Amino acid sequence: MKKILFYLLISISLIIISCGEKETSDEIKTEEVEIDENNMSEVIIDEELGISYQVPIRWELMSSELSERYVARLDSEKFDGNFIVYQPRAFYFNSSVAGLLRVGSITKSEESEEKELTIEPYITLYKKFNSEKNIKRETIKTNNLIITQLIIEKSNLISFKNIFVNKNNKIVQFDFSIQRIDYENEKEYLNSSLASIKFL
Repeated sequence: MKKILFYLLISISLIIISCGEKETSDEIKTEEVEIDENNMSEVIIDEELGISYQVPIRWELMSSELSERYVARLDSEKFDGNFIVYQPRAFYFNSSVAGLLRVGSITKSEESEEKELTIEPYITLYKKFNSEKNIKRETIKTNNLIITQLIIEKSNLISFKNIFVNKNNKIVQFDFSIQRIDYENEKEYLNSSLASIKFL
């Protein structure tokens, strides 16, 4: 009887441990997305980033004046200035949902200790200097590439940093920010924009 009880306790312990391991595992969710041409803009070509892409039809290119103001605000942030250099190429705005899309590249600054900036060191640095934020990670698969997505939730705002490496090993980032309440209605269009990205 004691042996049976002993084996029973061992079995229960193993079940509890294995359940605990599943809960704490760092599995990355993967989502496959496709493009819906009916809701996308004309193809945009960016020679410097080495890509073409489309944005949702209600997302308009911001004027250079507004873009410069936004860049000035970015430059004042400690994280961007001291370790990571964000080089924006275009800003798109959706006035109906107050959504913002930034398209640009990520490079290391001279002060960065990283010899070469790749996606994993970038994510490590980003999390280090944004430890107070709730950051989730997912993988987005399209017909053309695999994108690493960081999801940052803050109050009523939700941001998606969509990161991939182009043919020249430069990190490209599509950064969507939108009100949480509007996200479900816009999700299909945002994913369709990611699915439209192609290398030149």
